[in-house]
Amino acid sequence: MVCSWLDYKLRLGSFFMDQALLLSEDFNFTLVNFRPVKFKIKNFKKIYKIEKDIHENKITLLYIYYPVFKLFKNNYFLKLIERKAFRILNNYLKKNNISVDLLHAQSIYDAAFWTLSYHEEYKIPFLITEHNQFTLKKVNRQKIKKLDAIFSKSKFNLVVSDDLIRQFANNHFFGEFVNVGNTVDETLFNHKNKTQSDYFEILTVGAYTPVKDQITTLKALKVIDNLNNQKIKFTWIGINAWGTDFQEEVNELISSFDFKNIQIEIVKIASKTEIVSALQKADVFVFTSICETFGVSPLEALFVGVPVVTTQCGGINEFMNDRNGVVVPVKDFNAVAENVIKIINKELQFDSELISKEAIDKFGSNAFKEKMIPLYKQALEQ
Repeated sequence: MVCSWLDYKLRLGSFFMDQALLLSEDFNFTLVNFRPVKFKIKNFKKIYKIEKDIHENKITLLYIYYPVFKLFKNNYFLKLIERKAFRILNNYLKKNNISVDLLHAQSIYDAAFWTLSYHEEYKIPFLITEHNQFTLKKVNRQKIKKLDAIFSKSKFNLVVSDDLIRQFANNHFFGEFVNVGNTVDETLFNHKNKTQSDYFEILTVGAYTPVKDQITTLKALKVIDNLNNQKIKFTWIGINAWGTDFQEEVNELISSFDFKNIQIEIVKIASKTEIVSALQKADVFVFTSICETFGVSPLEALFVGVPVVTTQCGGINEFMNDRNGVVVPVKDFNAVAENVIKIINKELQFDSELISKEAIDKFGSNAFKEKMIPLYKQALEQ
């Protein structure tokens, strides 16, 4: 797997690692992330070096550092940099008796471009999965020209939601796409250990960023705070999940709402085990993103049997229905508040076991294997 983003310590790209682990009984995986470093004296020791991590003592992760030059972007020179990075990678693979039969690019920017170059150099078949928002904004002409080659030479063009197919169409790419969705580890995220809190527990998970639009969540909480005097707790997990410290900014934002009746807990970053613990006592999961390609966090909530109140942000269409929660318009904080209050007052009730079962049946490990294993085998046979 060539991954557009990957960091074991920061848990970036954790679902790439989990998917590789899930499929490791049938295939041997090495995950690769090509990392640019500025061509400066202080970086010389890193350039063209490989760092290694191991996930769950089974999956090897390789970070390959290559130099970038701010002003010098000659195509021939860039090709030399690519080939040098590939030689470093291949020497490592050869030394460790790893042969490559198939490449899987996880997202187009920039994994698919590295994968296309590797394919052209060594004739190894590849497929791609797009996870991220797809746009041509700020993409240089050289890469735009390569996109047609990526789509045409890939054995399969996979997406995690139908919404991504629409995003490709908006950018004038109308090829064949296979929707494989995403997956969550049901051995960790499940309904077995649900607990009861002294509070009505509202939970959200996500990095603090405009596209996640947590301000709409806070506006909804303010409406609830003004209308309700029950013991309510709101927990926001992962404000720093994308690597930037937003603690001070988030604290100031929350203070500006002057909540009277709602207890607030902010968690900068959390492990999956810690997220599961929070979900097991949650009464509702609130998700007010503007635009998603899938929405792993609300799906994790469903796996644990927690009903979800979410905005119509795109990717959630893969798993939301009237048995597991409510979908409201983007930025409509009044609709978010109204439905959370209905759940507080038991005007809206959901079957937690049914929520969990339906989510796991559709997106659990068995379902994901049934989608991916035939695709890998077909790609290898063609």
